[in-house]
Amino acid sequence: MTNFLEQIPTIIFSYIGGGIFVLLILYKFYPKIFLSIHKPFFFTIGVLSLSLGYIGIVVPGLPTTVFILISAWAFSKCSERFTAWLENHRIFGPIILNWKTYRGLSRRAKKLAIAMIIPTFILTIYLVFSLVGDLIFGGFGIALCTWLATRPEPPVETSN
Repeated sequence: MTNFLEQIPTIIFSYIGGGIFVLLILYKFYPKIFLSIHKPFFFTIGVLSLSLGYIGIVVPGLPTTVFILISAWAFSKCSERFTAWLENHRIFGPIILNWKTYRGLSRRAKKLAIAMIIPTFILTIYLVFSLVGDLIFGGFGIALCTWLATRPEPPVETSN
């Protein structure tokens, strides 16, 4: 029983990842089929990633910025109301507008994201995976940190 309970997170993430992969294939290669389900699909992605973004504010190691950007993208595909709410949000609005305008993140957001990713990935590698999993997950972590570090930074506003 405990072995099954230990495998639940892996099973859940496998099913979620597989489902997202199937839906992305539908979206890319069979757009006519996807058009009938796209609004609920994108709304669900938006709500889930926004929820994970809010959880990431208080849970160390869960990246907030990435999930907020994903929710902004998903809401832009299905709901003008939620898109406007997110863009005018006191905390998340500047992050989203910097991404939309400059395709970049502020230096503070990049440093914070990388500072949270590195210990989380190291702890996960130490506790969870086999050697092959460690190498794959570690490579993904390095690629993610490199991608974040190379994003452009928006111009700094100076008050006169």
